[in-house]
Amino acid sequence: MEVMEFKIKGRHSLELACLKVLPKKEPKAIVQIFHGMGEKKERYIPFMEFLADNGYAVYIHDHRKHGASVFNEGEHGMWVKEDTWHDVIDDAYFVSRRILKDLPGKEIYILGHSMGSIIARGFLGEYPLVAKKAILMGTLPPMSLTAAIAPILLARVLRLFSGAKRSTFLGNMTNKRLQPKYGMPRTEFDWLSRDNEIVDKYIEDPLCGYAYTPQFYFEFFKGIVACNKSNFISQTKHIPILFISGSEDPVGEKGEGVKLVHRQFNGHGYSQLTLKIVEEAKHEVLNETNKLETYQFILNWLDTSE
Repeated sequence: MEVMEFKIKGRHSLELACLKVLPKKEPKAIVQIFHGMGEKKERYIPFMEFLADNGYAVYIHDHRKHGASVFNEGEHGMWVKEDTWHDVIDDAYFVSRRILKDLPGKEIYILGHSMGSIIARGFLGEYPLVAKKAILMGTLPPMSLTAAIAPILLARVLRLFSGAKRSTFLGNMTNKRLQPKYGMPRTEFDWLSRDNEIVDKYIEDPLCGYAYTPQFYFEFFKGIVACNKSNFISQTKHIPILFISGSEDPVGEKGEGVKLVHRQFNGHGYSQLTLKIVEEAKHEVLNETNKLETYQFILNWLDTSE
């Protein structure tokens, strides 16, 4: 099995770095993955290979200013004023178009992790006819404009003063709320996984765990608000959606925030929702000590949900 690299043009002529893994036989369908904040596409290769071994074609790209989707080396996280949340969602759609060109007639299922789940929720709202199933992994609790106004305004003010420089202040503020209230963690990224090797590799990788410019945080929080609006949520009542999160994931409020999102979608008339809380798992359920069980659960859901 071969991991194949390719590039396509995204918004503002930015080349998006992509990977695909194809099964040996005719694919059942396509899984398009949207990765999370402060990471890169290569971290998903083991899961992609597992799905390909089980009959799925799998695609992933580095979001703009992540991984290798940059104009110049070292620009990961360096959003400028021209970079918007709509661009991120449109970039994902451009990858979808390439997928359908590669494999015409096959259905696309999307999987978004963490920040990628916010992209996926926005994608479903803006391009409701593309994805036939969706997996929202490690997603964030519902957030209204009232709740988001403080970080949005703070990012806007910092953008005026620091421009295109990284905001370690906003980065630290975001990470601080994910730390345990009691005890001393081994590292500041222990909330990612119980697997210390995974955490250490993340910390050592220069393309992971970095701070962004204020423009990113400004757009990110606006994106969270947008995907929680009724007109977005109501677009895809016809498709099966899996919500999956770790019981010890601080991003999803240890499962409680994810349950609220599940309830939110249910209240909008969805009838094909599945909720899975992975016991004892932290934020990255695909990188946990029991990841193979999670892989199998997702595969079974992909194969059987209708």
